[in-house]
Amino acid sequence: MNFENFFVRDNEEFNELKEMVSATFNIESKLPKQVFCQKFGDFKFEEFDFAMSGEFWNTLKQLVYQTNDDFVLVAVLEPSPVGYFYKEFNYYNWIKLPANLSADEYYEILELGPEESPADAVVYNSYTVVWLSPSMKWAIWGERDYGICVIGFNDISHRNKLSPFLKSWRSIDKIVLSWIETNFVSDGLQQDFVKSLYSNYSQDI
Repeated sequence: MNFENFFVRDNEEFNELKEMVSATFNIESKLPKQVFCQKFGDFKFEEFDFAMSGEFWNTLKQLVYQTNDDFVLVAVLEPSPVGYFYKEFNYYNWIKLPANLSADEYYEILELGPEESPADAVVYNSYTVVWLSPSMKWAIWGERDYGICVIGFNDISHRNKLSPFLKSWRSIDKIVLSWIETNFVSDGLQQDFVKSLYSNYSQDI
């Protein structure tokens, strides 16, 4: 299997996928601000490093099977898919992953960087990443700098159907804050950050 074929290379396809991403996320925003469009809610959190593991793919497979999706889009927003990645390597750091991949294959693809710059693989050089399927019934936003991912649902029925496959995911609490705090070693976690995060992510659908 040629994993390079899963990376988005066509400009028209990229623009179509970007429309899907932009309809789901406020792509110019960052945590602790609200990064999801208004229709999403009932947010749950996991660690960013988990999203870069094969185990995470097992979760994603369950989600896409339950929502009858054919693929998962892994889209890096930072560094820029256009201003940096496409400019340097002539393809995008966005990946359309078919649902029948294995956990090991997921990690291999994330670890697959440009031939001239292996360090630019997604697993190494990605600071803001989203995971999304065509049905847009669920969506995940991740930020490496804060060490967390957050999933949102666009309907309570989707949340109820998918929650059994998200047992390690947590509503915002002290444990989630402890994941974030490890990235604020010098200054500590600021209360303004905490208040904004709770304000934006503790509400239900």
